[in-house]
Amino acid sequence: MPDSLPQMTSESVTVNREGDVATVTIDRPGKSNALDAATAAALKEAIETASDARVTILTGAGSAFCAGGDLEELQKWSDLDHETISDHLYGSFQGAIRALRASDSIVIAAVNGAAVGAGMDIALACDLRVAGHSARFGQVWVGLGVIPGTGGAFLTQHLAGPTVAAELLLTGEIIDARTALNARLVNEVTEDENLLDAALALANRILKHPREGVIANKRAYIAATHASVEAALDHAARVQPERFTSDEFKAQLSARLNP
Repeated sequence: MPDSLPQMTSESVTVNREGDVATVTIDRPGKSNALDAATAAALKEAIETASDARVTILTGAGSAFCAGGDLEELQKWSDLDHETISDHLYGSFQGAIRALRASDSIVIAAVNGAAVGAGMDIALACDLRVAGHSARFGQVWVGLGVIPGTGGAFLTQHLAGPTVAAELLLTGEIIDARTALNARLVNEVTEDENLLDAALALANRILKHPREGVIANKRAYIAATHASVEAALDHAARVQPERFTSDEFKAQLSARLNP
């Protein structure tokens, strides 16, 4: 993919524009691109900034797409009141999901390495997904005693069906790119070094069609799932605060942060 000049840069998310295609990169490689509230808010802003591009490619810097929520920040959440936690979910993490679906741009996730927890939900909320061979997907929330806070319970079931969704959600197991392809969670698997080129090739298949017609078709399938996604987000915002403040969550989080 040709070099381009940054259109928007934050400490944790960048937007680069090359003609009709924008590339949004979650840029916290030292944290495997895990999301804290500030990064989730920056991602929402970046997706909105790129909305006038015909296609947006969303990827992660370094060796991961997005390793979910930043556990150190989530540890601080465990001592907050329920309303504050719910506001965080709506204002940052869930805001990024809503921005992806509301964008006039067709968003292609170029999944490199881990896409787990909220990272998997972000990938599934994109319109299309290309995965490198190193990609790994997991609805790992259950291991912390919480539920998908960003629409994953519905999105996984919608794409892969209830049988696969139940297995992923209840076991928290991580699957490889080929398994994700067979489960219809991704559209294509390619060599890691070809990932962005493969995403751009998919973008070019979209760009040959009239812009407004493409947007209308996105709006058509978003409309078909809108109520279900919103219900999943609303449910998570009601249930998740109790889970984040539970003794179960605190114990599991402590074990991961202090192995």
